[in-house]
Amino acid sequence: MMIPMFEGVRRATVLQALYMMKVIERHGTDEALELLDQAAERQGVMAAREMRRTLPPDLSPLEAGAEAYRRLMGDAGAEITEHRRDGSSVTFAVRRCPFYEAFLDVGVDCGMFLSGLCGNLTLPSLQHTLRHLDPRLRVEAMVTRESVEELCLERVVLDEAG
Repeated sequence: MMIPMFEGVRRATVLQALYMMKVIERHGTDEALELLDQAAERQGVMAAREMRRTLPPDLSPLEAGAEAYRRLMGDAGAEITEHRRDGSSVTFAVRRCPFYEAFLDVGVDCGMFLSGLCGNLTLPSLQHTLRHLDPRLRVEAMVTRESVEELCLERVVLDEAG
């Protein structure tokens, strides 16, 4: 029987979270997060290169960023839908999320600390990928769930001034 993508990503994220907890114990939070950010930067280069090969060439920078976000989260098994759109951003509702469930599995008090975890463990990879597609793109957490029943809102933004 084949394991759904969601479960595989959840299990891999559990390992990443447990590993990060050990790195934090040994080296401290600042150094651990700096190392993770360096790894996310490298992953972002690789993911952006892959996206450029597969995204339709006629997409605007915002559309390319939104489609990259959709693919990265969808490929991970997250259930996402477009929530809102305007001229400079696309906001997504994230319902079932393997990253969130992995944090629950390792015993994180999600109501208190999840925003910090998502901001430090999940969003940097997305951010670096978007930035390598177009330096004006960024992703930001708008609403972070505090229970399984809730949802997250994450917005892909094209900063025209940037």
